[in-house]
Amino acid sequence: MVGAAKQIEEKLKEIEVAIAEIAKEFYGTYEGYFKVLGEGIGQQLIFASYHICTQGYPEAFLNLSFSQRQKMQLELREIAKLPVRELEELLEQIPEEQENLDETSAPELIMSLLSEGDGEEKEVTSLLKDEKTKIEFDSAVLFSTKTYDNEERKLADRIEESLNKIETEEIENSPENIIDKLENLETLISWQENIEKQIPEILKKVSDRANSILQNAEILPNKIPKKVLEAATKMESGETPLGGKPNLLNLLIEAEDPEEEKKPRVTKVMAVNLRLSEIEFTDINVSAWRNKIRNLLGRLNQLQREYRKKQRERAVIEAESAWRSSWYEE
Repeated sequence: MVGAAKQIEEKLKEIEVAIAEIAKEFYGTYEGYFKVLGEGIGQQLIFASYHICTQGYPEAFLNLSFSQRQKMQLELREIAKLPVRELEELLEQIPEEQENLDETSAPELIMSLLSEGDGEEKEVTSLLKDEKTKIEFDSAVLFSTKTYDNEERKLADRIEESLNKIETEEIENSPENIIDKLENLETLISWQENIEKQIPEILKKVSDRANSILQNAEILPNKIPKKVLEAATKMESGETPLGGKPNLLNLLIEAEDPEEEKKPRVTKVMAVNLRLSEIEFTDINVSAWRNKIRNLLGRLNQLQREYRKKQRERAVIEAESAWRSSWYEE
């Protein structure tokens, strides 16, 4: 019995080492995947917008002035950069920690603190707004030319505390620290599932923002409420669009026309609807990285089954031992 228990413990340790190794592989693979996926999303967003402007609503696009077209295209390019940043942030999200995070980031907190003051504090606030994520100053410098009173001292202390919080967050969110946390099987599974859950949300957010830009530029019909467009992009991501073009949504919306005795009128609407399956299909690099993730997930599932099995065997042995230790003959 002792020998069996020892073998189980050794096997559990072997599996735990394998889990630690696969955690590193998962982190590195998602890192590479997000790089090509973010670029792929941006490219497909621009392609879908191009098709809407040139094939879906060419007359509306031509009605824009040259400067209006440039402004719209610039806004679309900015939105196309968004997925890269948001996908990278998913790597830092450990699910069980998300509920306890303060919604206000440290840089934003410092800006809000500085906005309470005036004079030279406002000058620092202006600099922070330009690059609020790279704060490299000593809070004492802010008030070096003044005599401290209680309020200034409190403000300086709060800013210093916020700067310390930034440093702590940088350490907590370092790849090494996150990988260490992922060596726990449950944490790794939750982290991976959270990433997969958030990717479609990012796609939907980018689609909605792109459609909003197109609608504000009067490319998409303004009479279609934005909420209708947002709801429409919740369609199953695996479906093929009616028009045959990837990452586009074709809607037929029926509405009553008050000028024609309430006869229903059908309006065809084309909109951006980014789909992960279609981005993978059209981008060989994204597809290749996705296959790596699928392979890792298969290995992780196997390790999980083996780990659960050995845990069960250990529990049975411990229960049998506990039974014998408490049993006595009357």
